[in-house]
Amino acid sequence: MQTEAAMSVASARPAPVERTFADRLLAAVPLLSIFLWLSIVYAVEAWAHSTPWLFGDELELTQLSRAIALTGHAARRGEPHSFDTLWTYVMAPAWRIHNVHTAYATVKYTAALIMMLTAFPAYALARHVVGRTAALFVAAASCVIPAMAYSSMLVEEPLAYPYSTLCLFLIFRTLVRPTRWWIVGTIAAAIVAPFVRGELVVLWAVIVLALLFLVWQTDRVGRWRATWTTWDWVGFVVLLLGAAVTVSAVLGKGSFEWLISTDHYKRRIFDFGLNAGGALAIGLGVFPLVAGLASLWPGTGERPLRTVTVFRSVLLAAVISFGVYTAVKSTYVSTTFGTYTYERNLIYVVPLLFVGTALWFERRNFNPVAVLVSAVFVLYLLLTTPYEMGQDISYNAPGLAILQQGNRYLGLNPSQAKAGLVALLCLSVAVLLVRRVRWLAAAVAAGVLVWGFTGELSFASASNRASDRFVDNIRRPFTWVDDATGGKPALYLGQQMADPNGEWLLEFWNPHSMIGRVWRLDGTAPGPGPTLTPDPRLPDGALSHDPHYPYVVEEQGMNVAGRLVTTHEHVAGGSLQNWRLVQVTPPLRLRDFVSGQYADGWSGASSAYTRFASGDRPGRVRIVVARPWGGKDVPGRVTVRLGPIVIGDDNQPHVGTPTVVKSFVLHKNGVKRLVLPAPGPHFRVEVDVTPTFRPRELSPQTDSDSRDLGAKITYAYLPRRGN
Repeated sequence: MQTEAAMSVASARPAPVERTFADRLLAAVPLLSIFLWLSIVYAVEAWAHSTPWLFGDELELTQLSRAIALTGHAARRGEPHSFDTLWTYVMAPAWRIHNVHTAYATVKYTAALIMMLTAFPAYALARHVVGRTAALFVAAASCVIPAMAYSSMLVEEPLAYPYSTLCLFLIFRTLVRPTRWWIVGTIAAAIVAPFVRGELVVLWAVIVLALLFLVWQTDRVGRWRATWTTWDWVGFVVLLLGAAVTVSAVLGKGSFEWLISTDHYKRRIFDFGLNAGGALAIGLGVFPLVAGLASLWPGTGERPLRTVTVFRSVLLAAVISFGVYTAVKSTYVSTTFGTYTYERNLIYVVPLLFVGTALWFERRNFNPVAVLVSAVFVLYLLLTTPYEMGQDISYNAPGLAILQQGNRYLGLNPSQAKAGLVALLCLSVAVLLVRRVRWLAAAVAAGVLVWGFTGELSFASASNRASDRFVDNIRRPFTWVDDATGGKPALYLGQQMADPNGEWLLEFWNPHSMIGRVWRLDGTAPGPGPTLTPDPRLPDGALSHDPHYPYVVEEQGMNVAGRLVTTHEHVAGGSLQNWRLVQVTPPLRLRDFVSGQYADGWSGASSAYTRFASGDRPGRVRIVVARPWGGKDVPGRVTVRLGPIVIGDDNQPHVGTPTVVKSFVLHKNGVKRLVLPAPGPHFRVEVDVTPTFRPRELSPQTDSDSRDLGAKITYAYLPRRGN
């Protein structure tokens, strides 16, 4: 009878309504709308981004990708290169488009769409922890952070950010309900991750740490811990420290970067790691970082849920793993390249922080102690992080863009910015401790989205301004070499490249002609990829390693034997210069050239003019030495030596036994003109200036030039009349 009654009750319950495809489609509309509208915004930003400017990162990835598109194998300037990232393969099909402008636009729009895919795994992860509305907030917020402006640039973030978010979702989902296929999928995704971006190898550390944290919270381990004495805890701490030292030693053997950073620059690791966290806090609007970290503790009267417990384990593991990686990388780079705030390596924890923020939106019962501890940590970040407001853009720290824009347009200074951020932190703490005001969650969510989107627009605007400045320097048409040569190979020849951006832009926009030969007579040729310093030979200036290219693009001061095809104006060193495209008269040789001078005509401690035999009878050479400097007078002794050319042990030209030696002192704004007889059909003039001076040190308020300058020197060969 009981069984029949139970069957009767069961039959009386309404059957669950099966969701149709239309129902599922309507349910997906809000998330798809977020994807669609933000994709349009970022596509417009990409359209306004005229040219790459983050060199050599963008050029290197482009070189690799173009080589893959052409040959199926990665290469830099024609030389084979090892695998770097899957992103180069994703971009490769677009580079098969012959028109460079169209190909570049295709890559940018593709990058914008791919980076926006972050919304889907971010939503899926959040949906397991919070409700639908809060999950939509996580999806939107994860896609309006300042770093989304990387979608207009040829860097790794457009693929790495959504892929990392996908992996974090898979790790979370597998730890919640592990099944065979979820485990296999997570392991497969983690194996692929370092091929997307090398940094994503830390996802393995996230998996290991999250598992350890979950084991620590099991009932069995909890009962075991309850039996520990004080000395047991001391032993446990010592064991942890020993394990940390062992892991560090193992990593040091396998990673030179880890060894240098952890063994020699321990203080920098903390400083630079925290600076990255501070930039992230500013870019997110402070509140999400405080809320995200506070969500690691159970709330007041919270009922434990498996999904929330797993989420906290994954969040803590990700913060530790990506935080340590960022600190070590920024420390190592400071020893080899420069000191930067590397927030861009920390952005992968952002979707998890927003899920923690969404927890407060739904529950509003965070632990007060947790909120205060998180707030104190964030306060330290805000007070110690360099805001870099004197820069127009900090490309490794997009979170600072909103302050830089405030400085640019509102006159905001660092003290005012710090006071405003601290006030925002205090407001965040007050809001997080409020429990019963329902509308407050919606207001805070809107504020977070507005702040993040403002930061993204600020970073994108600064990036596009940098792009526009490069356009002003290189001048249109960008593809002038390809247009003039019909895509036939052209060699690039120059010297004293203090600012290689012009050559990089030329190489990017003329891929059919500029296929990889970049030469410098003084060894200053820039990467990425192989370069070469040719050896000129007597008597005619023929250059070694002749690739037998039909064309040469020469910088000012170079004079290759051949027919001038066209010239192209560009700005280098703050002055207007001309590139010259020359059709080579074989063999490749120099009539004459100037070395040791920057693009604006200034020399360092030495400069030289070398002229090879041309069939002319000996003439004269005019030398003008000037010091157009109005600051503090630093008298410089100038020595001019003129004589026949000899090739030294370094296979480079030098003055042999001088036929003329002149010496004089040059003061500020001084000018000295010399006309000297040439000793023969080929000769060399060397001008040495000592001491040099550095404008930035002498006039720091008015001059930012940090070069060691000697003088501005011009040379002119004057053939004998009647030749």
